[in-house]
Amino acid sequence: MKFEFSYNTKPSQSFRSKTLMGQYDLENKESIQTFKGDYNLPDKWNIGLIVGNSGSGKTSISKNVFGEFDSCEWSKDSLIDNFDKKLNMEQITYALGSVGFNSVPYWLKPFDVLSNGEKSRVELARMALEKDFVVYDEFTSLVDRDVAKSMSNSVQKLFRKLDKQLIAVTCHHDVLDWLNPDWVYDTDEKKFYIPKLNEKKNSSSKSSEYKNQHGNIIKSIII
Repeated sequence: MKFEFSYNTKPSQSFRSKTLMGQYDLENKESIQTFKGDYNLPDKWNIGLIVGNSGSGKTSISKNVFGEFDSCEWSKDSLIDNFDKKLNMEQITYALGSVGFNSVPYWLKPFDVLSNGEKSRVELARMALEKDFVVYDEFTSLVDRDVAKSMSNSVQKLFRKLDKQLIAVTCHHDVLDWLNPDWVYDTDEKKFYIPKLNEKKNSSSKSSEYKNQHGNIIKSIII
């Protein structure tokens, strides 16, 4: 599948903007940034990864190709009271335990008093139960790398167990080994690919047909 989109920006005509352009001899002209490329997702997948440094285009590609980032609204009640009322306690406790958030007393606390790492785990557990497709921004960006390793491993297992789809968007390349994604967009190298580990893992099934299905280079052009 192919995609192409552009962002057009032009400096404002405010006094500050004009002063700054005059000081640095900048032209007041429109800037056009275009992204285009193609990708070939497997017919069956659970975990996708979009990874790249800040400014490499991962947010733009994520939103334009796969949709807006997902998030949850949380009230001041106990965090377990925020889960969909259709879910039973067995489902909720299973999901929370699966992402490594096992402290039962903390389940009775409001979401906003949790640490960044705890919030990420709880939010992903809730979305895994309530949504079939999740695009999650800043994956592991607010936690140390030990927590990131544990969280990546547990989250990918939960989404696979429930047969849901997660696209993790992050600037951290180290999660590749821990998240074990079925496909990757690397916006630094500007390419889409399926990790070799997954090719070997699926070689005994019809998923082997995914081998060598690499998309063209994603191009970023600034005019």
